[in-house]
Amino acid sequence: MAEVIVHQLELIGVEEARKLAEAVPTKAVRSRLLNRIATTHDLLMALPNADDLAFNHSGLCQTFLPHSRLDNNRTVWKRESGRFTLMVAPGVMSKPNASGRRSRTSQTEEDYVGVPYGTKARLIMFHLQTEGLKSPTVPLGKNLSAFLRSLGLAHTGGPRGTVTQVREQCMRIARCTFTLQWTEIEANGNERTIVADTKIVEGLELWNATSDDWSATVELSEKFHSHLVEHAVPLDKRSIALLAGNSLGLDLYALFAYRLPKLKTNLMLTWSMLQDQIGSDYSQNKLIGRKVREVLPEVLRAYPHAKVEVERHGIRLKPSRSSVPREMINGYRLVHGA
Repeated sequence: MAEVIVHQLELIGVEEARKLAEAVPTKAVRSRLLNRIATTHDLLMALPNADDLAFNHSGLCQTFLPHSRLDNNRTVWKRESGRFTLMVAPGVMSKPNASGRRSRTSQTEEDYVGVPYGTKARLIMFHLQTEGLKSPTVPLGKNLSAFLRSLGLAHTGGPRGTVTQVREQCMRIARCTFTLQWTEIEANGNERTIVADTKIVEGLELWNATSDDWSATVELSEKFHSHLVEHAVPLDKRSIALLAGNSLGLDLYALFAYRLPKLKTNLMLTWSMLQDQIGSDYSQNKLIGRKVREVLPEVLRAYPHAKVEVERHGIRLKPSRSSVPREMINGYRLVHGA
């Protein structure tokens, strides 16, 4: 029922949609639905303002983190898109033993923090890069919580609460090494392969690490920061808010936001090509096709100008207006010096 209300917003109108949402008996569902109706209506009727802008590195709009926790914390994650390759190697943090001392022996499975994953990791990465364009020093904790609340995520404590989940993903991002590898075609037709091993985060200061009232300051690495300034793709926070609970939806939105405005002609992405990019391993093409068909209507509501068609063997991308108008991007860069 809740999904139907949002899906039919353009047909039934915003006031009727709000009336139907108000009739939903569960308070949490009702509140979330009203927020989604307001966001969807806003996307359809109004251009984003400066506060609505978020950014993501172009490489991370083509290749994506895993949707779920990997089986082994030591596993290196790899995704490919054409001439671009992303590899994420998990970092380590030595843990104290029973006596309170840190082991001098080789790192164990428990010492590896693992690769970041899921929706929380994606939202944190958006936040780090958006704030990182203003300054390579990015405060977390309260600032990040405010960002997540703006996307409709509840601020909940406890072992399974959002505070704990966000803190874990922050630590994974801070300790991992991201390898960005791509091939360029030079004027004479020769190929040149570039490999950039870089930590996104150069340093992390964490206070009250085990408390729900934790805070932190992250220092983006100089290499990543300078590369981000050159290759930042604009996103709409309102669109991210609509998709905040769906990793595949966030992946597709970021992919479309990067690819569609750059297209001159139609582009076909087969299911196998898409599988190489996204954050889940679907064993069969028909399974990834089903998953994409399920989430695509929501993605297209988040990006109303996107022209994408699902076909039997994949999705066809067509030249489309940007998710964020160019004049908004130029104004943002002028104000923030990005």
